[in-house]
Amino acid sequence: MHPRRLVCFWALVLLARAVAAPAADGAARAVVDEPVYDFGTAEQGQVIEQIFRVRNTGGEWLRIDHVKGTCACTVGVASGDPIAPGDASSVIVRLDTARLSGHTTKTVTVYTNDPAGTPLTVTLTGQVLTDLVITPTPLYLGHVRRGTVVRRSLTVVAGRPGPAALVTAVEATNPHVRSWIDSAADDHGQQVVVELDGDLPVGRFNADLVLRTTSERQPQVTVRVLGTIEGDIAVLPPQVTFALAEGEAASPREVYIRNRSEHPIAVTKVIVPQAVTYDLTTIEDGVEYQLNLRLRDGLPPGKIEGNVEIFTTHPDENRVVVPLYAIVRSPSRRG
Repeated sequence: MHPRRLVCFWALVLLARAVAAPAADGAARAVVDEPVYDFGTAEQGQVIEQIFRVRNTGGEWLRIDHVKGTCACTVGVASGDPIAPGDASSVIVRLDTARLSGHTTKTVTVYTNDPAGTPLTVTLTGQVLTDLVITPTPLYLGHVRRGTVVRRSLTVVAGRPGPAALVTAVEATNPHVRSWIDSAADDHGQQVVVELDGDLPVGRFNADLVLRTTSERQPQVTVRVLGTIEGDIAVLPPQVTFALAEGEAASPREVYIRNRSEHPIAVTKVIVPQAVTYDLTTIEDGVEYQLNLRLRDGLPPGKIEGNVEIFTTHPDENRVVVPLYAIVRSPSRRG
């Protein structure tokens, strides 16, 4: 055997042994041997299901805490039983293709008590056949400064061989959204142009675009348009999340309140959920403030969902809301 091939062969052997061998420290170890499932092609509306095997290659009991999909169309279900060293369990992943088209890749994250701390990922990938492939869906406009006119477009192409269906009309459910049909830049398919005017109020924005088509299978397609309209006051990050085990002390989360207008503002009041404490620091008077949020000690296991309300002297933005989420987990237990 060629020396380079011999080196590669033994490297693969050693890697396989390292993956299969129990963890040296005796802790639980989670492994998925085949984390990607290619389902080939499927008609839109078909439900794809795949069973992934999760093995425990460590020396302690492995527990699957929860399973999270990347979108509402992906659902993962795991056995609630702990996995003994050397044993395996299943995670069943279902993918509903009713709102998908074209090449599709969806990932599910599996969280365990593996002390390595890195969640497992399992993936379904393939081609969803449909008359029209419309991208992107949803149409995300991002963070838009109030008063700015934004224009984006959807691309419409055929999703199967044969005569191509066409979009013949488009309607928006929000009066601040204009839309019209145009040919694609490369004359391959169509594009639907979407324009958002500058009169929207500050906050999260959503609207539906209704596309009328010549397809018998898809005579009407609805596309959601999403975004956030920002004003003079920017709050970063726009959402606060905590995650800790019962009895642990959570690190504080920093939230910055920045005034981008020409006129100074003051933060007059802050309201937080009962499980949270805070302190407010002035970085630059009238321009920037720092809010430090902490979870109270001794919280029982469970989920906390609420809002941090920030009140200011800005005439149009005197109340800014920041969502807050926290999860307190029970301590890990064997078996």
